[in-house]
Amino acid sequence: MPLSLTDRSTGQRAFVTGAASGLGLAFCRHLARDGWTIGMADVAVDRLDEAATEIRDLGGIPRTVHLDVTDADAFSKSAADFVEATGGIDLVINNAGLGAGGPFDETTAEQWRSVIGVNLLGVVNGCQAFIPHLKNGGGGHLMNVASIAAVAAAPRMSIYNVTKAGVRALSETLYAELSDDGIHVSVVMPSFFRTNIDRDLVGPESARSMTQALMDKSNLSADEVARHALDAVASEDIHVIYPSWMSRVIWYWKRLFPGHYVRGLVKREREAKAFAEKSS
Repeated sequence: MPLSLTDRSTGQRAFVTGAASGLGLAFCRHLARDGWTIGMADVAVDRLDEAATEIRDLGGIPRTVHLDVTDADAFSKSAADFVEATGGIDLVINNAGLGAGGPFDETTAEQWRSVIGVNLLGVVNGCQAFIPHLKNGGGGHLMNVASIAAVAAAPRMSIYNVTKAGVRALSETLYAELSDDGIHVSVVMPSFFRTNIDRDLVGPESARSMTQALMDKSNLSADEVARHALDAVASEDIHVIYPSWMSRVIWYWKRLFPGHYVRGLVKREREAKAFAEKSS
């Protein structure tokens, strides 16, 4: 079934970061089936070329971009080059991200800088690079991928939680600032789903093992998250997108029963310690 967003977009031109695998590639697949022209940006050149072949076979028009999202100047140039080549931009998806885990007192300043650089400043760079082009084109859609971690504040995920909370705060700020410019801003808040985020995870091996265990328990796929988000973004009344029942439950549980929720975090930390000890 075609995306509702396709009918609402004049040029079907999208730019997706982290497009070579996982959720980013899932976004590209859905857009490709509707014939979109897609700027596929990633640092992994080999995987990017392979992904572009798949997107072309699905009916999309891929334009690959080797991009480190932490490089603001490179991001701005990539945005300008894409807009010049395609005549405009209709949808920007700031999706690139790093997983991170481990106890706070075992994290390092370098780990914080690394993850903040990709997960938060990478989104900032993407917004700064494309917002002028969206304004010049009369509007469009800006989608930032955060995580339910932004509100869940689960233990042993301090770096990840903080960066995703920043993405949510930025997105809600921009939703208000850009509303009169015809730019619809949304933020996606998925819970754990089956993806490859643990491949480049920042943190100890115990964090990688725990992340993999949580993903293995999930029955949610990247394809489902991407489809839900793309369907939701077509409705300009929705700016915070919860792609699964689990993410919605966490959000309402914390809002309605904050004391009970915090006690649950303490229980979660005890379980995490037991898991780490078992994995070591």
